[in-house]
Amino acid sequence: MRAYEKYWRDSASVIVLARNRHNERDIHGYNYKVLVFKRTENTSFLPNHIVFPGGSFDPQDDSTDWLRLFGEQRIPPEALQTVTSVSGPRPHIFRRMEGDQLDRSISVRLCALRECFEELGVLLTANKGPQTGFSVARTDFDVRTWQADVHDGRKAFCQLYEQLHETPDLWGLYEWSTWMTPTHFRRKRFETAFFLAALNEVCPVLPEDYEVEEYMWESPRNLLDAHSEGILWLAPPQSYELHRLSHVHDIDVIVRVAKARKRFGTTPFCPVGFNAADGYIGVLPGDDLYPEHFDFITDNEDMNKYGELTMRELAERARNLHRVEHIGLHQQTHLHNGPSLDGHLHVLGYNEPLSKL
Repeated sequence: MRAYEKYWRDSASVIVLARNRHNERDIHGYNYKVLVFKRTENTSFLPNHIVFPGGSFDPQDDSTDWLRLFGEQRIPPEALQTVTSVSGPRPHIFRRMEGDQLDRSISVRLCALRECFEELGVLLTANKGPQTGFSVARTDFDVRTWQADVHDGRKAFCQLYEQLHETPDLWGLYEWSTWMTPTHFRRKRFETAFFLAALNEVCPVLPEDYEVEEYMWESPRNLLDAHSEGILWLAPPQSYELHRLSHVHDIDVIVRVAKARKRFGTTPFCPVGFNAADGYIGVLPGDDLYPEHFDFITDNEDMNKYGELTMRELAERARNLHRVEHIGLHQQTHLHNGPSLDGHLHVLGYNEPLSKL
């Protein structure tokens, strides 16, 4: 049993970006789009919400069959070490426990790749040519049959790569962030590792019928605007990550940032909630209200402590801000007056040093 397994489940998600045709810029200046989809009412977690492809960790993601595949493909140990050697903060989901067959930086990536294929039929494979930092989406096989077989458990995901003589793109799947469901959601909590992958062109998508109502390729700005207008709903992690991306209009810059920030690790984000007189605040690491030595389990006993103050009054009292102010489902304001954690993109766009990488 993994540590904290009784408190939350491990999951993984992948933010897939794709370059616009001919590298064209849209009306907002973006040369790329983001792949998202709307969950159906059938799904047990976040029904009807817009999400990135992803889902729960499965035992096959930690199978030694992957080591056999890597061996058959003569992938040298040092190549795998470039994936597993990470500095900086390490969330629980990446910590190897007794009984784990694979390094968690590998198995959690395999989970993200599998879910992306199961839900949307997008199979990300390693680039066999010069390492550009971009993934490849393989489509010239019976995607629908394999998708159903993997989704329904008739075949293992590893068998697909083996049959196609392909390698899962561990190297082009960049560790991006980790989000944990707040503690007051006691019935169902997740620790989700978000990765980022970039494609040089928009690829075909085959949505799985049970989980996916519709999918879309859209710019970060269009998705955020649709959320603000009430056309769709983004959960706080998706909204935060799209805000980060929205300030960078060039997909090549995003890939450079993703490659460069690996050495910084990842600080887990578990929002801690406070009620205010005019809304709700989710505070994040670095904020003055964020509990010191937070264990990601204990409820916030001070949730109603500042209920007579407005969100603006609470912000004016703080020296260090890293929070999201919520008024209803579709109105959020991100506040962050410090540097972005772990060498990452800043949610408010203070990315000048990073964008010059």
